[in-house]
Amino acid sequence: MTLIYKVCPESLWREAERQGVFAGAPVDLADGYIHFSTAEQMAQTAEKHFKGQSDLLLVAVEHTDLGEALRYEPSRSGALFPHLYGPLPLSAVRQVVPLPLGPDGRHVFPGEPRFDPAQAGWTPVPRDDGMVAMVGPFWTKPEREGAIYGFLAEKRHLNRQGAVHGGMIITFADNSLGMASWAANGGRRQVTIQLDTQFIDTVKEGDFVVARCNVVRQTRSLMFMAATLAVGSRTVATATGVWKLSAT
Repeated sequence: MTLIYKVCPESLWREAERQGVFAGAPVDLADGYIHFSTAEQMAQTAEKHFKGQSDLLLVAVEHTDLGEALRYEPSRSGALFPHLYGPLPLSAVRQVVPLPLGPDGRHVFPGEPRFDPAQAGWTPVPRDDGMVAMVGPFWTKPEREGAIYGFLAEKRHLNRQGAVHGGMIITFADNSLGMASWAANGGRRQVTIQLDTQFIDTVKEGDFVVARCNVVRQTRSLMFMAATLAVGSRTVATATGVWKLSAT
């Protein structure tokens, strides 16, 4: 079996599944053929044409099922790329898998080692026996502006649509802002009294979400905090909150 690959926005592919055939992305329709890549070409194709894009799928196709409509023709740097002159029959598709972004903003392909925060210099946040023990671990890493926080999205964090549940995003934002507030106020006891979260983009399994937090304002009894949550260079959520400081 020899597979060729197509990177496709999830919404476009789901429409193809409803129609029973994939006619191509807009660039394919404009060029008159469907662009594919070999396994060796795929990473460079994703970097060149889909850099930073989320909600992508990697579609694996058996090239012998495409017959004479498939041609290998010179393209990037003179290399031969597979081009399909005609629609893609879904019967030729062998696998469709998510193509998530890694923390460095590059796409993570099937078979590549899963991102390991520890190997990348992250330290586990000391876990407790409460909520964090069920949804963590959370990770932290020092930066010049202060500590940043992260978590690796796993299957157990997903909703029915295959995206990370909003409740998980809120939990991570609450914990990250709380840890940043605690560090900034000298370790005083505190409680969250307000938290507002804005969901901007989808988080998928395998994504490593990083929170960068800052103090907006501090009074004798309150900490006003803000955070940006991102996967690579892609912002997925923002959050603001207020923490009440204990008098003792």
